[in-house]
Amino acid sequence: MTDQGDNTTEAGESKQQRWFAEVQDALDRTGDALRTAWDATRDSRMSALESAKQAATELGEVIDQGIAAAKERWAAADQETEEETAKPSVADDVGPDEPIVVEAEPTPPSGDVTVIPVETDTTDQS
Repeated sequence: MTDQGDNTTEAGESKQQRWFAEVQDALDRTGDALRTAWDATRDSRMSALESAKQAATELGEVIDQGIAAAKERWAAADQETEEETAKPSVADDVGPDEPIVVEAEPTPPSGDVTVIPVETDTTDQS
């Protein structure tokens, strides 16, 4: 009986070692396949990365142009404001003994609206 028990243990260990070897081979093949696939897509990944870099660079340039245009508009608006405040007033044109005449600006309409009802012909309902 003892001999038979030793044979089953050895056979079980042999099966386990064989299974372990098969698992290891399958893992090695899977790793190789993944490595091959990763290497095969390297060119397309690098191309996509370069395209993304180019797009980001172009976006930066467009943003810089927008900022420059906004600065120009703000500078022009500031210059107009300075020119308006630098305009001489009526008092600057009048001598010390002359009366200052201020002309009133025309008053805009009051904004009141007269509503005139429109009658509809109710007899023409066919």
